[in-house]
Amino acid sequence: MANSRGEQRSTQKTGLRLNLTPCEWNREFATRRPDLNYSRENIPYIATRGLNENVIRTFMQEPDESDVCSPQTDIVEAYCVGASLEALEVNEGDGNEQLVAYLDEMEFEEGGGPGRQRPYRGPLTAGMLYRELKKPRFRCGDSSSSLSNDTIFNLEPGVIVSPENLTESAPSENQNQKGENKKEEEEEVPNADRRFITALDRWSIYSLIGTSSDWQTPGLRAAIYNHLGFENFIGVTFPPKGIAIFQLAFHLPYYVWRESPKAREDHRRDANGRPLRQSRDVSFLDWTSSGPSSFLYEAQISGLVAGTDETRWTAYAFVDNYFDADGEGKENVASYHEDGLDVEEGMLMDPLALGTCAVDMPIWNPKSYFLMVFRVRLSQVKREWQKLVRKIKNSIREYAPDYSLSLSGERPSSKEALEHDDKVRRSRNWIVQVRMLSKQLSMELSKTVNACEKFCVKDAVYFQDQSKPVNGYRSIPAIQIILGELESQRMALDCLAQQCDSFAKELQIQLSLENNQVGILQQKITQDSKWLSVIMMSSLPVALTAGIFSMDRGVIPFLPASFGSFVGLIITFSILGIVIVIHFVPSYHTRCWQVVGGLTWPKLRKEKARFSGIALLRFSRYWLFGFPIMRSDEERPLGEQAPG
Repeated sequence: MANSRGEQRSTQKTGLRLNLTPCEWNREFATRRPDLNYSRENIPYIATRGLNENVIRTFMQEPDESDVCSPQTDIVEAYCVGASLEALEVNEGDGNEQLVAYLDEMEFEEGGGPGRQRPYRGPLTAGMLYRELKKPRFRCGDSSSSLSNDTIFNLEPGVIVSPENLTESAPSENQNQKGENKKEEEEEVPNADRRFITALDRWSIYSLIGTSSDWQTPGLRAAIYNHLGFENFIGVTFPPKGIAIFQLAFHLPYYVWRESPKAREDHRRDANGRPLRQSRDVSFLDWTSSGPSSFLYEAQISGLVAGTDETRWTAYAFVDNYFDADGEGKENVASYHEDGLDVEEGMLMDPLALGTCAVDMPIWNPKSYFLMVFRVRLSQVKREWQKLVRKIKNSIREYAPDYSLSLSGERPSSKEALEHDDKVRRSRNWIVQVRMLSKQLSMELSKTVNACEKFCVKDAVYFQDQSKPVNGYRSIPAIQIILGELESQRMALDCLAQQCDSFAKELQIQLSLENNQVGILQQKITQDSKWLSVIMMSSLPVALTAGIFSMDRGVIPFLPASFGSFVGLIITFSILGIVIVIHFVPSYHTRCWQVVGGLTWPKLRKEKARFSGIALLRFSRYWLFGFPIMRSDEERPLGEQAPG
């Protein structure tokens, strides 16, 4: 009865927990939301919080978050040292040199259609992106509701800006002049914009932080942190406070295999000069090759789609590309721009989707677009994992013949014995390195597989209405297939690690056998050396004596040339040799004193009653003879004395 109550109570708790989990798409997202004040999208979040000197902390910290413990803020702030909004505004610094961003802004067209697009600006630097994103995104009737550049930099620290107090103030003369010059541009009303940044460096972060609205900030804050932190995440989230907003995100850490004469370092550095992504020399996997060095690089692809409804949303993508050399094969905004110029009629391809769909034929549904981008990028990550696993497999296959030779015990010559020992040592080091590498990669891939499985189990319910193919693909079944292939690669890494474990055990057994054989051989050599030493010690006194008697009589006139002198000198040299051996060889020294003690102690014990001083000698006999102290029956307690 008690068990049934416990099961019922457990079932109730489980049901309550499951009921608290959102399981359907908010109906408000399906239609346009005219009740929202979209002039908020024209005001940066940092301005609504009140500008201060530390823009990073203003943006990265939640309103109710303590400054004492803020890991997200710390990691982002560490990689933004040396950049500033002021430098981006005045076109100074490294942020105005490299082309890193792509911007596509289009207006949703009621009733369907491709929509209207703002003029294409081409590849952008971080500074150019910052200045483009500061332009008003929505025209909300009153042009003064947008926050101009002059207004942002003329704000006093701590002043909080909102659409209400902004519209009450009259625009300055400079603002009126800029408003007249850009009247035609402000008539364009983009309801969705897509932003692609190849390498999220400090300048790109500042360009996004300085222009992100308060509705975009929660998702962008998490995206920047997860990308810099090399974190795994795939799922749908909804901010717990404020208006209803959807955030569809994926963060896919992975590793890439590249060959080059030397490693390519990530130029993104923290405050201590450490690169954001690490690299590792894995040339040891090329067991028989003498080609260029091989390197393993950390990389990550992050994507975010966030918005207020299915007609107004923003898409971001951050892609690492530092490990590829400039030229063919490197993914950057310049290559997408050049490919678009080569195509007839100037068709530009969407860089967020790896150039698999055209920009002028957009997918307006944010869930469909997210699934399409996620499928394409997950497939890209899968190919990199397959390349890496295949490389490790081939390396082990090339290693197997040499491994068999390393187990062979045939060593006819000393040179071959040395070569064999060197090969065994190399094999052992190689096995240890490959085993550690396989286990590390298996753990990292397991994180991605677990995140994908969690997404398919928990968050796929939000996409159950996305059964219509997009670009010829049904994204959810395709994602499940890719997930299965990633799981196969993870299992392959586990098998490779187990195979290395087997190699290591067999090699250890072989080394143990060889060490035993070497020990037996050394013991035999030592035994032979002892007999040789005995022979030499036995013959040495005779040889010395013969040498002395063969000398001229004038050298040793005091030694008569007789048989007795000859024998006496031999005995003298023999005793001297024994004394030297006993004195300088510790084992012989201890053993001899033990023998002497064993022979003399019984007699000393019988005479101890006659000589009282012998008791003092008894306490030191361990020090003299090397055996423990034995108490007599008279000195023992009654319980320890022998009967009778």
